[in-house]
Amino acid sequence: MKKIKFIVVTIVSLLALQSCVKDDVENNAKGNYIVGFRNVLGSYIYTDDDVDPVQIAEPINLIGGQNGTVSNEDIIIPFTVDASSTAIAGTDYTINATGNIVTLPAGGDFVQLPITVNPSVLPGNVPKTIVITLGTPQSDNAVVSESKKTITITIAKCESDLAGTYSLTVTRLDNGAVYDFPNEVITQLALGEYVTSTTGPYNDLTDDGAPRNGFIFKDVCQSIVIEEQYLGDYFLNLVEGDTNSGTVTLHPETGEVVSITMYYSIRGFSSGVPRIYFTAVYTKI
Repeated sequence: MKKIKFIVVTIVSLLALQSCVKDDVENNAKGNYIVGFRNVLGSYIYTDDDVDPVQIAEPINLIGGQNGTVSNEDIIIPFTVDASSTAIAGTDYTINATGNIVTLPAGGDFVQLPITVNPSVLPGNVPKTIVITLGTPQSDNAVVSESKKTITITIAKCESDLAGTYSLTVTRLDNGAVYDFPNEVITQLALGEYVTSTTGPYNDLTDDGAPRNGFIFKDVCQSIVIEEQYLGDYFLNLVEGDTNSGTVTLHPETGEVVSITMYYSIRGFSSGVPRIYFTAVYTKI
């Protein structure tokens, strides 16, 4: 019954979300082009072996407006680095954009903000942040999305070894429901990047066509980062963490992983509930 209920909810959710997108396009048919960062969180992990500068890039998207068509003129987008940033410009990183401006070209739907990171100067196990905020575009009929105008990029040099089998307890915060998964497997995808085996109460998303049941997260010096992503990389529901998405607890003597605690939400339900929050505690077996 849970599976049938989930499928029904998902189909209704898709229709509801499609309706919302349609409404947004109609409302902006004669209005502004909307731009914003694709992600509001980003993280990049390095080791002592990374001694050469590394090129990264954060995309700025054309989100909507003007009947969903691209602009026939360049959209010039200024940006600033917020004073709350802890990374040092010119030392830890360099933004490769003249005059703190990027240009979304006519006919395009995104532009990259290029950044050079210098891993060799980063201190061990001390994450640093680059906080970038988009300003008002210097173009007619273009505005910045309030929810996508700022990105916090974390750069760090640290080790990570979270792959393995865990006993998982997930708690849904609004109603106290508890879901237990005694053999949750966390798989490493890249340095500091992992995928879980479940998301919230769901361990059967692949039965409905999703490529995975879990979500992707990053370990940044024992701090968890969960970037916005589609549920199961398939459904329109969005999974995401906040600025504080969790922590890793290490054994004080051996340094081995004892547990991982994560905080995240799933949103986009047709029931009218905008977002459901979960706390997930992974205890290493």
